Amino acid sequence: MKVKDIAKDLHLSVSTVSKALNGAFDVSKETKELVLEYAKTHGYKSRDERLTVKNIRRLCVLYENLVSDNSSNIILSLALAFTKYARQNNFEVIHYPITTIETSYENFMKQNNFDGAFIAGLNYKSPLLYELKSTSIPTVLYDNVLVGDKIATINNENINTITKIITLLKEKGHTKIGFIHGDKNSFVSNERFAGYIIGQVMNQIDYEPKHVYFGNFSEESGYEAAKYFKDTDVTAIVCAADIIAIGLIRGLANEGIKVPDDISVTGYDDLEIARYVIPSLTTVRQDLDLIGEKAFSLLTSMMMNRSSQRIVINGEIILRDSIAENKKSSI
Repeated sequence: MKVKDIAKDLHLSVSTVSKALNGAFDVSKETKELVLEYAKTHGYKSRDERLTVKNIRRLCVLYENLVSDNSSNIILSLALAFTKYARQNNFEVIHYPITTIETSYENFMKQNNFDGAFIAGLNYKSPLLYELKSTSIPTVLYDNVLVGDKIATINNENINTITKIITLLKEKGHTKIGFIHGDKNSFVSNERFAGYIIGQVMNQIDYEPKHVYFGNFSEESGYEAAKYFKDTDVTAIVCAADIIAIGLIRGLANEGIKVPDDISVTGYDDLEIARYVIPSLTTVRQDLDLIGEKAFSLLTSMMMNRSSQRIVINGEIILRDSIAENKKSSI
């Protein structure tokens, strides 16, 4: 039996049957199963005498800078969402921390027969970021911007969303608003910082350097920031991530400062714990499933030699109990 015989019997094109037998990712799972089962039943064998995919498509998810178990939730959730869509399309997906790469990115990908990668958590100082500029391997970056023929990026609308949060706080009477930065070398944290500054300008609030605390993406960082902000005049604090905000709320309580009665607090990410912390956290919800789906789509598009792209996903502000009207008089 030949490929054209299978195509005729199943009323499919020869190219579709050929792709199904060779594991192409632009053929549906149902069609692949139909073709493979029919071929097996009728004695068809590929050149290497196997009915399975001759060249298994392999992808990897690489991640970096997971400060703690809690802060890793956002990246791991994204990795799982991406993996779900990849496996639905018959890809094998393997997860690696970037620290396990002991050679160049290009060599690592080729030695492990990876066709592409989804990467999250890089900051400006990562050596890998420089390698990616000239990579020939289709690669999607999360919350980074990099130009390259085989580099696509998917980002949150960080600046605009934080600007809206500043506007929301101003409407509640807050004009002394602090910010906790996650990482000076992080693209995403710097975008959220930019949104903080722009939001204040748009709302006629003077930028005060003393209202900014430079920490990292950890609960401990938020906790330590509480000691700093207790001696300032801020009535609200915007955090670059939920995990920072959760530590901040705990730290403020330890200092005898009530949230939101004394200081309002906002986060970013909408981690599962955000709705259960007391008070529940006002934050920005990212559609992680959509980001995972779009990341997979961007990657496979480049694997089919289409142009790289940048996609920006809007976030949704989730109002909870951690913000309130400012009860302090403005100075």
